[in-house]
Amino acid sequence: MPAFLDDEDAMLAHDGARLGLTVWSPAPGPPPDHVIVGIHGMNNYAGEFRLAAPEWAAQGRVVYAYDQRGFGRSVNRGLWPVEELMREDLRTATRLARARHPGATLTVIAISMGAAVAITAFASPRPPEADRLILSGPGLRGWGALSPVFRGTLKLMTALSPGLVVRPPALVKPRMSDNAAFISLQDADPLHATENRVDQLAGAVTLMERAHEAAARLPDALPVLAAYGAHDRVVPPEGPRRTGKRFPSHVRTVYYPDGYHVLLSDNQRGKVIADYAAFMDNPAAPLPSGSGRWPFR
Repeated sequence: MPAFLDDEDAMLAHDGARLGLTVWSPAPGPPPDHVIVGIHGMNNYAGEFRLAAPEWAAQGRVVYAYDQRGFGRSVNRGLWPVEELMREDLRTATRLARARHPGATLTVIAISMGAAVAITAFASPRPPEADRLILSGPGLRGWGALSPVFRGTLKLMTALSPGLVVRPPALVKPRMSDNAAFISLQDADPLHATENRVDQLAGAVTLMERAHEAAARLPDALPVLAAYGAHDRVVPPEGPRRTGKRFPSHVRTVYYPDGYHVLLSDNQRGKVIADYAAFMDNPAAPLPSGSGRWPFR
């Protein structure tokens, strides 16, 4: 049976697969009014929430962040999973969180590639059981957002050597964040992947393309906030510009002039963490940072 195994840092998925799980709980007291299910980005794991989750827990919110298949502490690390299983894992996590906290408001916070999983899951005929969705530095770099050279090279490599392991040269690796301490911590973390098989990269790009296609089908009743940093070069502006035009009108966007890709770990993360908390509490309320909307939507 699917379950959160807090003491074992694990979540049992619907098919019995064992996925990593990290839980940040508030101090003992009344049941939490708000629950967060966190879904990390490419090459990362639940530790991607290590700076933001304690602050939300201090506000009385409980955070359940799981490691997606193929990443972190989960099964088949280093292998690209079946895409639908990634969506089913998100459905399972929200279902378990809802069952444990039936009276709480539930928000999914999805980072980068995790946002692509979330978009395709919520736009599906079986959306996860959640009340809010926050897309943090959403992975919107699908095939249509790649340069012709990059697109052609990746398709050729996928056809010829799908299992080839590649590592981006340091000189061309985009800057993830302006928080050097966090980057050093992440680079030294053995659960953070620093290389990929070619078919992993192609799988991620395909997922992000499907998120672009699905964006228009996000449910009208679901409050959505999509956040993007002006210095994000992991997902260059072409991707959000392309997909932002497909977002339904009810999707709110916020643009951080000092933000990079990993918004919840940047030096200016305090305003992002506060904005997300405000959106959880009231999706229609002004954001405390006063940051504006995406300029290219």
